[in-house]
Amino acid sequence: MSIKVLIADDSSFQRQIIKSIIDAHEDIKVIGTARNGRDAIEKIGKYNPDVLILDLIMPEMDGFEAFKYLSEHYPIPTVILSALDPGSLDHAVQALLLGAVDYIQKPKADWQSELPEFKKQLIEKIILASYINKNYKMRHDTLLDALVEQKNIMGKIIKVDTSLVEKTIVKPKEERDISPIILKSNIIVIGASVGGPKTLKSILSTIPKDFSTPILVVQHMNEYFMKQFSHSLNDNCKVKVTLPKNGDKIEPNTIYLAPGGNHMEIAVNNNRPCVRTFRGEPVNFCIPSVDVLFFSAAKIYGEKAMGILLTGMGKDGVEGLRAIKEKGGRTITESKETSILYGMPKIAAETGAAQLIIPNYKVKECMVEFSRRNI
Repeated sequence: MSIKVLIADDSSFQRQIIKSIIDAHEDIKVIGTARNGRDAIEKIGKYNPDVLILDLIMPEMDGFEAFKYLSEHYPIPTVILSALDPGSLDHAVQALLLGAVDYIQKPKADWQSELPEFKKQLIEKIILASYINKNYKMRHDTLLDALVEQKNIMGKIIKVDTSLVEKTIVKPKEERDISPIILKSNIIVIGASVGGPKTLKSILSTIPKDFSTPILVVQHMNEYFMKQFSHSLNDNCKVKVTLPKNGDKIEPNTIYLAPGGNHMEIAVNNNRPCVRTFRGEPVNFCIPSVDVLFFSAAKIYGEKAMGILLTGMGKDGVEGLRAIKEKGGRTITESKETSILYGMPKIAAETGAAQLIIPNYKVKECMVEFSRRNI
């Protein structure tokens, strides 16, 4: 069955380019185009697309207003496609767009030279968005079937890593051989991908003010939106939320979010835990990677670590969660009941990396109970 796409862009020239790219793929079909946000809303009701490609600057009703309306009344997986630099948007706008599947910046000038990379990005994001839509409608989809299908679909138009399903993080031998450096305090590490911002906000905003255990979070998201996400969480959480700098000490009553475009791990300096951020290579195709954080928690904290793996596609975080479990720590994964995309949590559950499989609204209780061990 083809992925049905609606394109909303005020430029007829750009609508045609985007349509030709999508229509060249035999498993993706453009079922309509719209000139502005109002037109897009009407055609969504008429054609029921799986994915919306949405420009932001349009006449009559712009993409911002249309996206806000759709988020409230007719949620549909949306890929923002705009000439605007996301870093130039103010905090309120970035907060609104956190609900989009992803943000692609249009080629700046020479579409012809930038077309191959643009085509690759566009197809990848449409396919990802289609799986999110399937997960909204059909919770019975299995991750491996989805990944295999994704690999087959993408392979028809772009080259992809054929080991996508099987590839996991390559663990240095010393990660398993070195005994943990046991610290007095405990730590909670969390990983999330697709659907993570909403889920993390629902969990972290309920953490009580006197919560002493530091929390480190990896969310797969670019650096522009991580900044806004941190602002949004700070406004809603009772404990401090920060995007740490390399070398920052890990303090109680604080939530540390991995900066976009950088890995984040736990290190020790003068017998005190601190944050290490670095560029590095992608791990499980991700920067930042959940596994990088989780492995460091297992190594530094051992049985004093709690690892939590939430909604998302792929397998980033699964092996790191297993490492925490093997070192005596506590491991939790989100259940199918509440996962927006039951991918990473599913593999963690099926492979035994997770000791506890629960809906996200029960995660906070486990965190509070674990934190009290430190009192």
